[in-house]
Amino acid sequence: MTDQNLRIARIWDPGNARVTRRSMFRASAFFALAATGACGVGQAPGGSTSSAPSAAKATNAVDEPKLNFYNWTDYIADDTLSGFTEASGVQVTYDNFSTNDELEAKIASGAAGYDLVVPSDNFLRRFLRSDLVLPLDHDLIPNLKNLETRFTEADYDAGNRYSVPWAWGTTGLAYSKSQLGDAVTGFSAYDLAAAQGRSTILDEARDALALGLLKLGFDPNTTDAGQIDQAATALLELKRKIGQINSDVIEPLTSGQVPLAQSYSGDAFQAREANEDIAYAIPTEGGLSYVDLLCIPKQAPHAANAHAFINYILEPKVGAALANAVRYGSPNAAAKEFIEPELLDDPLVYPSEEQLAKLPFTKDLGAEAEARYADAWTKVKTG
Repeated sequence: MTDQNLRIARIWDPGNARVTRRSMFRASAFFALAATGACGVGQAPGGSTSSAPSAAKATNAVDEPKLNFYNWTDYIADDTLSGFTEASGVQVTYDNFSTNDELEAKIASGAAGYDLVVPSDNFLRRFLRSDLVLPLDHDLIPNLKNLETRFTEADYDAGNRYSVPWAWGTTGLAYSKSQLGDAVTGFSAYDLAAAQGRSTILDEARDALALGLLKLGFDPNTTDAGQIDQAATALLELKRKIGQINSDVIEPLTSGQVPLAQSYSGDAFQAREANEDIAYAIPTEGGLSYVDLLCIPKQAPHAANAHAFINYILEPKVGAALANAVRYGSPNAAAKEFIEPELLDDPLVYPSEEQLAKLPFTKDLGAEAEARYADAWTKVKTG
């Protein structure tokens, strides 16, 4: 086992620190691979053709009972992994990442050994262009019937050929009411005196540049090189006012260290649960909607187990428990009767159709436009 492949692991224990997307507390829950000598990446097994198998049948009949899962930090319910293990007999090794770029680098290396990963919708297209993920065997995922139509007909993966949605949300502004007041409505909040030198923007190229584009009145999915450059210039100006570029916002918000953060909605709601001083606003200028997706890497050593987990998370009560824990929108229509009413009725979690019109999904702009965004983001990060 090389140093690159060695991963420190611990047994999954629901009593440990909360593992629930992207906080500074990178809680990781693992079954030790080192003890089993499972260091390399095996060939992905062929998908079963049996109809609607149980989790145990789908896993034990084809794969050894292991699953290597790579997910965002703070993005799972306490009992998701233990519940799957109890239902299937499959032990889960659970690792965390903080950005899509980090995930892409790990999967593109071909040496990670993960069976299941959670890219955002715009990164799925990049994965597909690079031939990094397997097509799904729908015979192994009968619970696909539980998905809302919005997530079965989405243009990022119509028909769920390669992905199944994990959770969805919006980008907006999380803030401290006691420090900034309770009337934050848009990006002008970065000009408030109490936010100077202490606020943050997301460490994601498309999300952060969308802030700059929307601030200037442009489409956040523009391909216009001049507009993208102007957005980068706007962010460079903003960078002089903020404290840092950081996607891990929950602890800094709840501790009062950061009074204003461009944030993913679910992170803001988790922070609000921990500290009632935290609020979230969908900016009047607009934002983005996004979906994080379960995908199986091309070299997954336990692909059948990954299918079994996807089917498990689409169980209504399991999907509801996930939504209740992470405070993101659930794509699972069958889960809604079990989701906490205050979450389901919150227009910041489930925006109106009118608001959704100002919160488009991040579009696939093609390699040339994506390169423009990457160059602009490098300019912002290094400038």
